[in-house]
Amino acid sequence: MNKNNNKNNKKFIQGVTLIELVISIVIISIAVTGIMMLFIGTTKSSADPMVRAQALAIAQSYVDEIIMQPYVNDGPTSGRANYNEVDDYNAITSGSAIEDQFGNSIPALAAYRAEVQVENCNTTICSNPFNSINAKKITVNISHSGLGIKIPLTAYRTDY
Repeated sequence: MNKNNNKNNKKFIQGVTLIELVISIVIISIAVTGIMMLFIGTTKSSADPMVRAQALAIAQSYVDEIIMQPYVNDGPTSGRANYNEVDDYNAITSGSAIEDQFGNSIPALAAYRAEVQVENCNTTICSNPFNSINAKKITVNISHSGLGIKIPLTAYRTDY
């Protein structure tokens, strides 16, 4: 009789019940879901530094282009290719994509937008007192439609 009981106990111990199986599947699913959420969050933010660096490079190229122009106001011009002074760049807004200095759209930068503002610098606009010299405050804002970021870059152009 002892031999039969031992054989029956071995058969009973070797299997897994349906409830245990379902509980283990639920626990494993929760763990996998948590890990996948971590991977998704990491993947989403991994491109963010690259986009920020690209936006800063675009802003810097706008600032470089503007600062190279003469300070003097010699009248309005039409078209960015004909801009010949710092003030001409005031209120530039890129419509569909970032453009080069000749007004040609750059398709690879289609997700970026640029806004340029040029202001005469005085004590209310500039935090530093530029009263003794003529100066202009140049603000370039580059935004990215996909990530919703906005990178501002400010520079000053003096009449030297």
